[in-house]
Amino acid sequence: MGRRHWRKRPRLRSRFNLGSRREQILSRLLSHLFFIPTPLSLSLSLPRTRTMDWQGQKRAEMLMQILLVVFAIAAFVVGYTIGSFQMMLLVYAGGVALTALITVPNWPFFNRHPLKWLDPSEADRHPKPQASAAPGPKKKASKNK
Repeated sequence: MGRRHWRKRPRLRSRFNLGSRREQILSRLLSHLFFIPTPLSLSLSLPRTRTMDWQGQKRAEMLMQILLVVFAIAAFVVGYTIGSFQMMLLVYAGGVALTALITVPNWPFFNRHPLKWLDPSEADRHPKPQASAAPGPKKKASKNK
């Protein structure tokens, strides 16, 4: 019998099994260039800031609604006068981006009314009120005929 020469099958290369050293270096370089932050890495790198207060949330919501309506009207007017649907969509998309830039970040003018939390030592002195087990009697609606 003759000697059998077994050839190695070519391995399928996936994105996890990089064959050459050049591909491994390129993969590492690309992963460093296009770093996508995870929530954990963001929480470790960003300083702690105050959260937006209730009045700030209300102000941001109202401002967002007003800006979106204003940009919708402006986009319609521009698109109608020029006669271009594409220009109307571009103006509105720019308005949405500008609105998001104004209302989404936690700007200082959204933090004018910070919440005053109770200290833990103060909370022990004032216990939480207990809800009653039996609700009070309900009043029946009277019919006036």
